[in-house]
Amino acid sequence: MKRLLFYVILVLTAFFLQNNIFAASSLIATVPNILMIVVFSFGFIRGSTEGMLIGFFCGLLNDLFFSNVIGFSALLYSALGYLIGLLGRLYYTEFVDLPLILCLISSVLYHVGTYVFVFLFRGDRDFGAYITGIMLPELLYTGLLTMLLYPLFRRLDRLVDKWEARKTHSYV
Repeated sequence: MKRLLFYVILVLTAFFLQNNIFAASSLIATVPNILMIVVFSFGFIRGSTEGMLIGFFCGLLNDLFFSNVIGFSALLYSALGYLIGLLGRLYYTEFVDLPLILCLISSVLYHVGTYVFVFLFRGDRDFGAYITGIMLPELLYTGLLTMLLYPLFRRLDRLVDKWEARKTHSYV
């Protein structure tokens, strides 16, 4: 129950930061995908089930506020959270190098899925403009934030583990 509360607060905070704080910033014309970092990080740290569930709710929140179609981002984020969770079981690392690469790959997959199902079906076939105008700036920004947020999320996960274990020992 405490972990669920932690996830709800984390997802809402990430959504608020991504769509209010960073969107209002005039530093770069694009916004980092903090929700992707959350989905990736907790899928990689906790496994495919939690990655998929966090991905679903991050995508659903994104769809409810910014999309005409409910469920598209939820499907993409869920699939990416599940796949990253499977990879997290195979490759465990404390360092940020492999998680950074995997986060950038998942962001590229998200953007390719978005391009195919949103822009291509609408008739926009200028993939080069999509790459240079949207995808690359967001990848750079997301990569920089991944290097900062992934170690923080690992520490927060350990703290929640200790918090849950401490309360369990007091009742047993």
